[in-house]
Amino acid sequence: MAKNRAAVTCSGRAAFYACMWDDIRQCAMDNGWAVALHGSLNSDMDIMTMPWVEDAVPFEELIKKISELFVGNFSSENYFITYDEKPHNRVVATIPIFADFYLDISTIKQ
Repeated sequence: MAKNRAAVTCSGRAAFYACMWDDIRQCAMDNGWAVALHGSLNSDMDIMTMPWVEDAVPFEELIKKISELFVGNFSSENYFITYDEKPHNRVVATIPIFADFYLDISTIKQ
């Protein structure tokens, strides 16, 4: 069944996250990483990452560089990046960016 225009909706969260995607993608690419979106963007922005070139920066450095995209945001000065271990050697870095908006950036530990 095809969707018509009335069936397509966009929450403010998805629009907010979409505005920053190109900066995040470019930052990752500049540091040797590939990124892809995962999830609905309804609560957070889930990003999958993988090193793409031989001399890609370490994951923690990539996270630091992405978080620097938000320097000056009042939230970035009051919150800390957290790292959580997940099944199958996955690690998730959570970057708070504004109020209850945040990035969850995942990779597989090497």
